[in-house]
Amino acid sequence: MANPPSLRRRLLFFLALPMGLAWLASGALIYVLALHYANVNYDRSLLDGAHALEKMIRSDAGLQNLSPQARILMEYDPSDPASYAVRSVRHGVLAANAELPEMRDPPAIDAPARIESIVLGGRSMRMASLALAGAEDGDTIVVAVAETLRERRALAREILVGTLPIVLMLIALVLVLVWFGVTRGLRLLDPLTEQIAGRRARDLSPLDQRAVPVEIRSLTHTIDALFARLRDLLDVQERFIADAAHQLRTPLAGLRLQAERALADPRPESVRDALVHVERLSAGAGRAAGQLLTLARAQTSSQQTEPGSSVDLARIARDYIGERVPAAIAARVDLGYEGPTHGAEVIGDAVMLREALVNLVDNALNYAGENGTVTVSIVPEVRTIALAVEDSGPGVSEEWWPRLGERFFRPPGSHREGSGLGLAIVRRIAERYGAAVIYTRGRDGLGLRVTLRFPSAR
Repeated sequence: MANPPSLRRRLLFFLALPMGLAWLASGALIYVLALHYANVNYDRSLLDGAHALEKMIRSDAGLQNLSPQARILMEYDPSDPASYAVRSVRHGVLAANAELPEMRDPPAIDAPARIESIVLGGRSMRMASLALAGAEDGDTIVVAVAETLRERRALAREILVGTLPIVLMLIALVLVLVWFGVTRGLRLLDPLTEQIAGRRARDLSPLDQRAVPVEIRSLTHTIDALFARLRDLLDVQERFIADAAHQLRTPLAGLRLQAERALADPRPESVRDALVHVERLSAGAGRAAGQLLTLARAQTSSQQTEPGSSVDLARIARDYIGERVPAAIAARVDLGYEGPTHGAEVIGDAVMLREALVNLVDNALNYAGENGTVTVSIVPEVRTIALAVEDSGPGVSEEWWPRLGERFFRPPGSHREGSGLGLAIVRRIAERYGAAVIYTRGRDGLGLRVTLRFPSAR
């Protein structure tokens, strides 16, 4: 099993990697600087050697060979002796221990010495040159002293080798301090951990942000949002349980009463009458249970962010009206449809939108009564699609329209059977898909017209 991710290890890795690269880069920089300063000092020493040789030549002017003292000065280091050459413009080489090349731009007589890099025998060297007047009139003597770069590079390496371990120790010390700093910094999360651990199971209130570091407040805000969604889900569950208890209490009590009646009076006609009531009560209980589940599903869906897909509302309405026409004819209700055959596109879920239409039509058929009319219409508008269901029943007084859509609310004076959940389901589904619910009078001021105005998918 792989080790769980560690914030401490991750922070140290991202710090150790650049520090290691910085150590290597510092080594290269130290070597370059050490070589630079070694060149500066060795070039200064080389110039001093050239001036010393110049003084000896002036004291031995006219001689064709250097004095023994001058040779000792030039060849004091047997492992890496300096190379020199003394040339006369008229007489050529006066003294030399190496064939040093002539400078491309020799200095003027008694001018400051010049120094440049040369290659002699495959070795890189530095050469200092200066000019002085010869013993004869018009003659010029050029003194050149050169040495290899071996000593310079050896000095730069010594400085690098002596410095890198110190830099490495400093980096290791910094990493140790960072380790302790990260460990101590992560203790800022302890109050948040204790706050969450000390909560009761049903405590989903927002976290106390005062004890939360700024860097992780986005995480705690996400946790608060999760708590809010959980609260909504728990509220839906509690409402569902309360609604189920409210709706099923009466039919269950009725079923028990009819069962006791049948047991108390075993005559066939009494048992048959009790069974009729049992059938009606069980059908009502089943219908109420189905509506409760639909309402719970609509309330749960309203917490989700997925908007749905494009649905043809006209096709759903036409198909459903075709299915309900036989039942409407049996109930002596004129059920009709007005609107386009297709093209009424809205964003939503086909099952939920059909459920809203089912509840609207059921409610209208229930209140239209015999010889009544129920009309389902769809009107495509500029930016919306209007779905309306109206009936020719007694209608609802305007003072009760604001309460339509509340769970279990039934207008006073309503004697029709129902659970009071139909319009509540419609309202939740409408809220889910951003539709406005509008209540008005039906045609000729009769009945009730319920309009759902959905945003058009187009």
